Amino acid sequence: MLLNNIFLKILSVLLAISLWLIVATSDYDQIQFNVPVKLINVPDKKVAVTDESLINVTLNGPRLVLNSLSYNDVSVEVDVSNFSGYKTDYRIKPSDVKVPSSVNVVRIQPAEITVTIDKIIHKNIEVTPAFIGEPAEGFKVGSLQITPSEVEVTGAASTLNDIDYIETLPINLSGKSEKMSYSVGLKKSSGIKKIDPSQVEVTVIFSENMVKRKLSNIPVTVVKKNKDYNYKLLTNEVDVQIDVRSDIADNKDLKKRINIYVDVSQLAPGKYLRNIEYSSGENIKIIEITPGKARVEVTK
Repeated sequence: MLLNNIFLKILSVLLAISLWLIVATSDYDQIQFNVPVKLINVPDKKVAVTDESLINVTLNGPRLVLNSLSYNDVSVEVDVSNFSGYKTDYRIKPSDVKVPSSVNVVRIQPAEITVTIDKIIHKNIEVTPAFIGEPAEGFKVGSLQITPSEVEVTGAASTLNDIDYIETLPINLSGKSEKMSYSVGLKKSSGIKKIDPSQVEVTVIFSENMVKRKLSNIPVTVVKKNKDYNYKLLTNEVDVQIDVRSDIADNKDLKKRINIYVDVSQLAPGKYLRNIEYSSGENIKIIEITPGKARVEVTK
């Protein structure tokens, strides 16, 4: 047992020496990290806020070590326990940057931050959704329901006094057209300690995205003719104002989806001024037809 313990100790020393030699003799390099500032040892019933959320640090060290670093291995921690007054301009020291022992801090940018030590308040703040992506072609967000529509936010007075709303985390609308509901978190910015509740239910209802178009020279036809009569249209074409879904608004065949006609089924020989009637394809709404009446001549 004693020999085993001695052997393990010798092996551990040899491994440590080997690792040291690898690090000591490896090439040196530089790398940059953008890391958040952590304000630690904040006084009770106070909150600390900084004007810089991310600090860029340049590190120098053995390439082997730098290549193995992740963002979790680097941090900037500022102890605010001895800060006095409302605002403090603080120059970040290399010792505030937490890195492995074989790595050196070369540069800190920005080198100075402003730290605000503020009282904590509570405030009810309206929730607004944040969206990314576009709905399916021809659709838009029609209506929204957010439950709850307000949340209680706890944080620095200086922060909350300037906030009128708080955003959700991004909700992806890409290609969507059917009603959807999401339980989504809220963006927590610097100076905010707590949001209650931390998530809200967002229901999105889509509607057709209708746009206006004016189509000219739409032909007028005669329907329900009597085979014993002849019909002559003195009004051959009309202009049509429509609302049409945006994804088909510029379709070259849009005119073909609109049927403009005059019903002559009840007409005896003579001259008439008849109302123009119409039908249209899906996703098209006729707003106005000019002229609204057509002159028809019926002969035997």
